[in-house]
Formats: sequence, structure tokens, C-alpha cells
Amino acid sequence: MLETSMYGAYLGMALILAAFALETRGKISSRAPAYLWTMAIGQILLGIRAGVTQEWPFVALSVVWAGFAFYAIFVPNSAE
Repeated sequence: MLETSMYGAYLGMALILAAFALETRGKISSRAPAYLWTMAIGQILLGIRAGVTQEWPFVALSVVWAGFAFYAIFVPNSAE
């Protein structure tokens, strides 16, 4: 039986891959709130699993990745 954190990791992975696939096919912009929220939530879910398994470099990557996504959501680029 899978641990609860593993279900979250699979969901996080699916969210990130879906957003990336849509972005690379030109269906969504990497600056779109839906893309950024999907990436942030996906990374948080993957980061939780990384913390449970004590994979600290991956935890750091998840925190930074989600942090940049949240920054882009809440501090819009002045050029846009």
C-alpha cells in the first residue's frame, strides 16, 4: 500500500507534467496564473514527499521552484 505522501507526490508530478506539456504545446503561457499555480502546488506536493523521504536537495529545489511561482503570481512583472 502506498503512503499518503506518495499519493500527493503522484498528483504533484501529474500537475507539473500537465502544465509543462500545455506550455510546450503553446496552449498556456508560462506567465498565466493557472500555469504558475499548477507548478507551485505540484512542487509543494513533491516537496512534501521529498521531506518525508529526507531527500533534502529535492526539498530545497521544491521550495525554490514554488517560491518563484508564488513570486510571479503575487508580484506581477511591471513590463506586462
